[in-house]
Amino acid sequence: MSSKSDAARNAVAAAAGLDGLLRPKPVQPSAAQPDNVVDIKPEAIAPHAESAASGHPKAVEREDGTVRASYKRAMLYLPPKAKRKFKEIAFTTDRKEHDIYIEALRDYLEKLGHPGLL
Repeated sequence: MSSKSDAARNAVAAAAGLDGLLRPKPVQPSAAQPDNVVDIKPEAIAPHAESAASGHPKAVEREDGTVRASYKRAMLYLPPKAKRKFKEIAFTTDRKEHDIYIEALRDYLEKLGHPGLL
């Protein structure tokens, strides 16, 4: 801001009786502030993260038997009415939508002659 706009700001504050109650202008950070930078050393990485099968440092193998650990992810786009129907079926049968999707996929694959894939 220029000093002209600062003077106008101060004049408005003085007229409103807020002289001295204005917030200070934010300080612009300097380009180099080495005191708040931390170097990460390779030995600081968790040992279990390095042993992931994919080789990606953030990939961590999960040994629990959850669906997330054993299944691959896929995106599914549904028309709104179909999505609503799957949600209704899941609610009335007291199951999760994912279980309904898997059951429908399993039935479809078995119909095509691919039993035992899911």
